[in-house]
Amino acid sequence: MLYDRCVFSRFDAHMGVANATIRNSTLGHMGINAIGSGTLTVENSTIRANTLINLRSDYGSTWQGEFVIRNCIFVPAGGRPGSASLIGGSYSGQHDFGYTCYMPERILIENLHIDDSNHPESYQGPAVFSNFNPHMTDDSWQENFPYIKTREVILTNVTTASGKALRISDNTFMFRNVKVEVQ
Repeated sequence: MLYDRCVFSRFDAHMGVANATIRNSTLGHMGINAIGSGTLTVENSTIRANTLINLRSDYGSTWQGEFVIRNCIFVPAGGRPGSASLIGGSYSGQHDFGYTCYMPERILIENLHIDDSNHPESYQGPAVFSNFNPHMTDDSWQENFPYIKTREVILTNVTTASGKALRISDNTFMFRNVKVEVQ
């Protein structure tokens, strides 16, 4: 599936999509909502939403494959004050969706500018991942249906208007084993 030179409020894949590409486009307040597999590529686009890509929690926040994000501008919350996360979703590990749920195995981000200039005073900087599971803060939380988490994030030339560095997540425990490589 290819969206090229589109201006729209959202890309929203409900029942799953494979190998989707969004390029030369502008997405509004609902941004990119997806579940599926293969490679999700977002290139030369501006996304004005709460997250750059949101994994739909009603389908297990699942993407079995990878994300490639190149030459994009992300305006968190459409420019309103708030926090900023690139990849959003929610997964408690307590619900059986009928299939294994995955985060993208690999996330490649090149030449991304995050326009977080209108941030609140308590803002700590943008995060790669939102807090997918606020209950998972140590080893005591057990997922009955384990979530297969991202293995690797590769960042090249990621800049912020605020000057604050990109961090892994508000939930550092959940993403403690994710390898982040800055090139």
